[in-house]
Amino acid sequence: MKIKDICSILKAELLQDKGRIDVDIRTAFAADLMSDTLFIIMRDEDPLLLITGVTNLSVVRTAAILDIPAVMIIRGKQVAEEALELAKQNEILILRTNYIMFEACGLLYKAGIKAVSWEM
Repeated sequence: MKIKDICSILKAELLQDKGRIDVDIRTAFAADLMSDTLFIIMRDEDPLLLITGVTNLSVVRTAAILDIPAVMIIRGKQVAEEALELAKQNEILILRTNYIMFEACGLLYKAGIKAVSWEM
């Protein structure tokens, strides 16, 4: 699914658009603890969307480490300017929706986005 389609489904805005805007997103992962997100480092998945309420530098650093091309910020939260600048430098797209995490995940799942394979 293209970023523009994800934005349409979640009524999201693109806060930082320097990056792989034409990436095909097929999987997603939702977490507010970046330590939980780091567990997906061993995954063998397509490019994924990280859905989170975290709006500081740690979310961008985590996305950069895991080669995550796009981050969806939920609940309409404001994103720190330094996080947006770091996202721009790392070419990580930052999107924002007013939906809560549960709704955002449900809408994307209904539209065909799958969960990241989770094996420990």
